[in-house]
Amino acid sequence: MREVTEATSGDALVERIDVALHGLCQPLTVLQCRLAMGELIGEPEAMRDAIREALLECVRLNQTVVTMRTMLQQAMQSSEDEMRGQTI
Repeated sequence: MREVTEATSGDALVERIDVALHGLCQPLTVLQCRLAMGELIGEPEAMRDAIREALLECVRLNQTVVTMRTMLQQAMQSSEDEMRGQTI
């Protein structure tokens, strides 16, 4: 029974991480496009705007990474807790 629970828990974690990784795609694409457009236009103001907008996208990306790290830490803690419970 424990193996089924672990598999289900692991599957749920993988699914949550998959969703979070998918969520990284859009801000990464926006980041790349904004910087490319600023470079293409070549004007100092366009580059400043591109950098400003890219920094905002970096904040979004970092938030998703923090969420993923939290999910993994929680899963690791749950796994450690289960291991301790088995040894008692």
